[in-house]
Amino acid sequence: GFALFGLIKKKPPFVRLAAVDHPILGRLESSEKVSGVLGGAVTVGGMTIDISVAPDGDPMEAALALAADAVSMLAELDVRCRALVAADFLTSYNSEWRFGAVLKADGRTEEFEKPLLTEAQFVSALTPVALDVTGAKLLSLSYTAGEMFWGHWVCITSFDGLTLTDTNVELQG
Repeated sequence: GFALFGLIKKKPPFVRLAAVDHPILGRLESSEKVSGVLGGAVTVGGMTIDISVAPDGDPMEAALALAADAVSMLAELDVRCRALVAADFLTSYNSEWRFGAVLKADGRTEEFEKPLLTEAQFVSALTPVALDVTGAKLLSLSYTAGEMFWGHWVCITSFDGLTLTDTNVELQG
């Protein structure tokens, strides 16, 4: 026979992390679904958001510190992220996403047009739902967007931590 040495990789073992009781992040438990990730939820200013923290090669303390800093300044982070979403998607919403058609009971389709939104109206429709921190620098804040994007949610990823100068804004789901 013949073997393909080195070409078949074994799946790495699932890593369960020890739970952490953090003074800012609260209780974080090892994810049952994602290897090497701690998860929990925090409520800040009336907003409850899911949190996930993964060291991804950095010390867990560095990832926890970034998550704690993000939660500590969540109100400011939220305002900045909403502005990034508006900069990237308000024009697209007003020119494309607000138009559509629905199927009526009799089989006909009926076209509709939602109203144009101002920036303030647009950002007020966003609801933060998740903060994901990976390593010491990568963080993502995800929002539901009501029906603005037909059920898609919006994710802002910062590759430079809380600085938010190297970001990606995208629709997901």
